Amino acid sequence: MASAAILAEQLGVEFLVCWIPQVAAPAPQEAVFASESGFRFITESELEQILGYTLASFPHYVSQHDVSGVGKVATLAGHDQGEQPLMSEFSKVLSSGDVDTAVIVAGGRFSMNPGSQPVTWDSVDFQNERLNWYRTLKLAPEIDSVWPELTGEPFVGLHLRYSDRSHQAPSRAEIKRAVVNLCRSAGVDRVFVASDSRKERQNWCETISGLGLFPWVVETGSVSSGEFDGDVLALIDWRILTNAQAAVYFAESSFGYEAAVASGNFDQSVALAPNLLVSLGVEVRGVTQNLLSAPKRRGWW
Repeated sequence: MASAAILAEQLGVEFLVCWIPQVAAPAPQEAVFASESGFRFITESELEQILGYTLASFPHYVSQHDVSGVGKVATLAGHDQGEQPLMSEFSKVLSSGDVDTAVIVAGGRFSMNPGSQPVTWDSVDFQNERLNWYRTLKLAPEIDSVWPELTGEPFVGLHLRYSDRSHQAPSRAEIKRAVVNLCRSAGVDRVFVASDSRKERQNWCETISGLGLFPWVVETGSVSSGEFDGDVLALIDWRILTNAQAAVYFAESSFGYEAAVASGNFDQSVALAPNLLVSLGVEVRGVTQNLLSAPKRRGWW
């Protein structure tokens, strides 16, 4: 959203959002954004009228077509390539002068300014543009009325992305070393711990306590019990991370990366690269589990 909003501003066009809940993030827009967020939301049905086809038919990469009553529609979906490598091509389509609407389905950051670059591309200017956008972002009261009361004294953040990124995790020794060094350089002893694994979050709180530091977390009871508490808690975690003196995070996690950008302390934060031994261990465990479960899955016993 940040990338698309920045692009829309640069082009001088209206920015619309079609917010479609997913299995991994089921919360509707009302549970995420404040009513005064300033975004203009449209429904999936309205988007499909603009496209002239269903979202299930959305083409990969860069495409354009004519829609009766709408005009020329350009589309971008990075799919397996990612968005940024396609930006030179997309820029040429948009600058052709005959595009009436652009529709982007994206999961990563992207900018027309540098043209086509690897998906990992970023720049100081683009980080500052996103920082400014994040600072104007208004989330739902269940999120933005909670986190300011929890932060207290200065702290550093630790974000641990394990569930779908376990194979890209750094070693525990690397994480401990980074947290200790960051606390020393920032002159603080409080560590906010956020993770998508409750078990790992608890383990790391115990580890950090053993290092003579003071870990803290957002407890489940911080928000009213509801259907979308998981999404709300994740965004409370993210808001708190954006207010840390600096953060330690997994380099492959956009959640931690963008929190560091939004904090304004990106250069002071520490991105930890995947550890090859950890990656190998995750792969071996996965193969072993598949082998052990194969007889049952195939109905042999």
